[in-house]
Amino acid sequence: MTLTPAQPPEPARLPGVGWSPTESALAAIWRRLLMVPTIERDDDFFALGGDSFRATQLANQVGGVFGVRADAKLAFDRPVLAGQAAWIDAAARTPDATGGPAATRRNSTVAEQPSSVPLSTQQLEFLDWMSATEPPRDPGAICTAIRIREPFDAELLRRCLELLAERHQPLRTVATPRGRGIALSTAEHLPPVVEVVTARGDTAQKRVAAAAELARAERNRVGDLVTDPLVRALVIRIADDDAVLVLSVHHFVFDGWSLGVLLRELGLLYSALRAGSPSPLRPLAMDYAGYCAFTAAQWELNRDHWKRVLHGAPRALTPFPGRRAGDRFSRRRHPFAIDAELAGRLRAAAHHHGGTPFMAVAACWSLTLSRWSGAADIVLMSPVPGRVAPEHDALIGCLVQSLLIRVDTSGAPDFGTMLGRIRTSALDAANHQLHAYHETAPLVPYPARIHYESWGGAPFFPGLRSEAFAVPREQEDLDWPTPGGEDDLSTPELIVEERQDGSMAAAVVYNHHTFTAETATRLAAAFRDQAEAATGAPGAAQ
Repeated sequence: MTLTPAQPPEPARLPGVGWSPTESALAAIWRRLLMVPTIERDDDFFALGGDSFRATQLANQVGGVFGVRADAKLAFDRPVLAGQAAWIDAAARTPDATGGPAATRRNSTVAEQPSSVPLSTQQLEFLDWMSATEPPRDPGAICTAIRIREPFDAELLRRCLELLAERHQPLRTVATPRGRGIALSTAEHLPPVVEVVTARGDTAQKRVAAAAELARAERNRVGDLVTDPLVRALVIRIADDDAVLVLSVHHFVFDGWSLGVLLRELGLLYSALRAGSPSPLRPLAMDYAGYCAFTAAQWELNRDHWKRVLHGAPRALTPFPGRRAGDRFSRRRHPFAIDAELAGRLRAAAHHHGGTPFMAVAACWSLTLSRWSGAADIVLMSPVPGRVAPEHDALIGCLVQSLLIRVDTSGAPDFGTMLGRIRTSALDAANHQLHAYHETAPLVPYPARIHYESWGGAPFFPGLRSEAFAVPREQEDLDWPTPGGEDDLSTPELIVEERQDGSMAAAVVYNHHTFTAETATRLAAAFRDQAEAATGAPGAAQ
């Protein structure tokens, strides 16, 4: 359920005559969230690109602007703008409806964090995870590669990255060993590493192939939070006007959303400094410490909810046919495609049942896992950006939240019933998404992971003639021991990414120490069969 950061919408057209003040203010929120220049009173939130993540942001902004309590169900129960505005007006007249989520959250006591450095819940969970084995595990880096087809100044890139490290505190995090763990601090200045190499070859084709191998090696490089730079750039020269930029940032201080922020700000800085102009970046509306304090307050509010939801939940899907004993973990990927026709039917089925494409995919995956394993109780884990307020969008850091969705798969449910259960659980989880995952992770150490990416765009360097350059999605050289040498009980993960042509790129990602490639292939086929059956003609096998 992750997304790239919203870009500023086009200039908006003012609401028409007859709009109420609530409708006008709500339309302004819609324009920002959905990145559309115009909104009509009868527009549908989901038809304009809304999803469960944006529905959660909508609820938080409604609470902050109108002072009423709202949650993600507002968008699902009343997707049309006029209907939402009417509900807001009615709620504002109800005495118990005031004091919305934003007011409650900002007045909460901030939980104390065990570090002088502000940390998110994912960072705290990373620290526990890293120190649970000997030698310690390392989560590696988030990496992208971009081909730039014009002269590229590596020294200017270095200066831009230095300015971004000064701007974003997490990029100046320093880790030092302390016993079996690490101590964290923030440096005043922590320069990134920029390396320049030349791709060898006597023809352009050979140099591009050499660049691909260099980029692949950089992606698979096994890093170390204690000894390696947090931010690393490799510039591979193919020709005077042709280069590949490989950017890597350690996952401990970075997430997928942050990559979009980094590239946008990097493009703005590079263009400005190249022209001799000052930095065009505005001061951040909230710093990372402020975000961590804000979210820590939510841990207190949501702790009882998650204790209740996860009480008695299975620690793992077991037994799981095809899983063998193994005390090490290394990811492998089995890619497959969901063509535009089937993807379109999934979206249509989601809309018919009042859900989102993610919910349709999660319903099919839950049915697949249930029928594969016989489980009647499954806990899905899906990452969400953890950015519920506008001021969070411009931050760089490891803000990602691990959304836990407990699903009842008992009674051989059909697709519609399963999607309804997913919708209820997913919205409930989204409304409490800012939770202490470092506390809940031990309750369900092996959730069934599902990762849905809905942006569909490819990375590029803003302001330069550039395009994505393929690198492996998985760092196959990362090979971790399990804590205490216990067997890894994880299940293969489903990753689905929407494409601009309407299709979906998918993959089953698995631990090759405990699963074979054949098992991953069979799981992918079972999921696809479930999607076909769920969205096929009436009477199709469920």
